[in-house]
Amino acid sequence: MNAPLHQPYWAMQSFAFDHVFGHIYYVQTKVGSANGDLWVTRTDMTGQILGAMAIHGFDHGSNIAIEPDTYGSPYMWVPGDWRNLHPEDPDSKPNSHTIARFKYVDGGDLSYADSAVRKFIIHLSDFVDCPRPAIDPYNNRILLRYMGTTTPWRLALFDLPSVLSKGFVDDTPLPRLAARELPSNSDIGLTADDDFQGVTAYGQYAYLLYGGPPKKTTDPAKPSYLVTLDMNDSGKSVKEIFQTHAGDTTLPGREPQGIAVYRSSVGPQLAFGFSSKYDSDDPVQFRSTIFYKSDLTW
Repeated sequence: MNAPLHQPYWAMQSFAFDHVFGHIYYVQTKVGSANGDLWVTRTDMTGQILGAMAIHGFDHGSNIAIEPDTYGSPYMWVPGDWRNLHPEDPDSKPNSHTIARFKYVDGGDLSYADSAVRKFIIHLSDFVDCPRPAIDPYNNRILLRYMGTTTPWRLALFDLPSVLSKGFVDDTPLPRLAARELPSNSDIGLTADDDFQGVTAYGQYAYLLYGGPPKKTTDPAKPSYLVTLDMNDSGKSVKEIFQTHAGDTTLPGREPQGIAVYRSSVGPQLAFGFSSKYDSDDPVQFRSTIFYKSDLTW
């Protein structure tokens, strides 16, 4: 698909699948916005818009997860508590600090402070800030990427039912299933300009998307990478790095945005998205495109 979402002037940041009912959920943010407001767009698998929802005070939208429930109303997992912890510091910026879970509702208008939002404070001994969730639709697990104390970024894997019962904790009797350091860009072999653009999980593996946009829509696309990590490994180890050329000659202003595992009838598929620009005037109009690979570990 290559289509505009509910708000054509806001940029897609990430997406996730409801594999039970065959829907895709996208989040969009307004370019330059710093208030944590997002649009959620629900589509079918062809990109036809089925509904939309406004959410306020959550995050930039760089990673979400979907927990299927009833038709057209799954639970969404979105980073929340979008605020600046150090407003006295002019160099600090707003960020998310918790994970929020709430029901998607067509036409809904929800704020982070609303009682319908369940807030998960991250009780991990090595947690600092900036959590990002992803759900493994095959194994009912949830992966968390976050800023850590021992390394700049870390990954931790949990059973989803356990998180629903006890939250994100690392003490017994509910230990993390796996945890490891997230290698830096230089460890992976990327540059500082290769931005983190999303994370997802399947089995023992974590999959990450990296890359950035060209300076102008008429410039050639910048490199984009899919990176595979084994959650059973440690340190700076990387299982695989794959440069993808999907859409690099057909999508103007191509920027990678979001990665998710789709539980399809033919097996797991690794889907990764791109935001593209189709109007050089102000405001810019955006479209979203999703590609996929059936071979997850290369």
